[in-house]
Amino acid sequence: MDATPWLDDPVFWPAFLLTPGGSTTAAVAFDADPADVEDYVSALHQHDTWPVISLGLAQGHRLHILFRNFDGDSGWDYLVQPVGSDTAITAAALEGGFQGPALSWAELVRTASQPDSMRSPAERLLLLLPAVGDSGIPPEAQDVVTSAVTAVGAQHRQHDVARELLRASHRFWGDCAWGERDDMPVCLGVHSPRHQGATPGQLALLAEAFGG
Repeated sequence: MDATPWLDDPVFWPAFLLTPGGSTTAAVAFDADPADVEDYVSALHQHDTWPVISLGLAQGHRLHILFRNFDGDSGWDYLVQPVGSDTAITAAALEGGFQGPALSWAELVRTASQPDSMRSPAERLLLLLPAVGDSGIPPEAQDVVTSAVTAVGAQHRQHDVARELLRASHRFWGDCAWGERDDMPVCLGVHSPRHQGATPGQLALLAEAFGG
């Protein structure tokens, strides 16, 4: 189910930042009723509907954030669909048999700033942030994420929300260093689809999609 229009609902952001994002402060930050946020989270994770949020990536590729709502095995998958293809590959999977990270901090900043007639750079950054894992995140990242959280409607404790969002990937793959193989970014963490043993084709596709 295409859930992209849900981003215009003011309760969407505290719900998304709570679940894939990992911020327990999100409801307070947005002045949202915690019960409303919990109801929204439940709606996103109904077993009979699998919501999908889609974003454009570099070179015409697409990203699909899938709420994987198997009964007893829910989670969130970040899927990259190559331009001209009907299939997609997993860039990150949060919860369950997790995989990731999908991208580094530098790639996140580049991808968030790509032209998008539907979504703002702040929205793109926050949607992609749960799939980031990077031991080299710079100190200014806190201010970047704080500004994004404010831009989508948070009114209080934005700094706390940003800190929680930046730490959330520790739930899955922790801090991962990044390097290069044949001039393409590779993740030195063992759980990433972009690890050093990945095929050259997969590394090239994801590097292109995330603007590397």
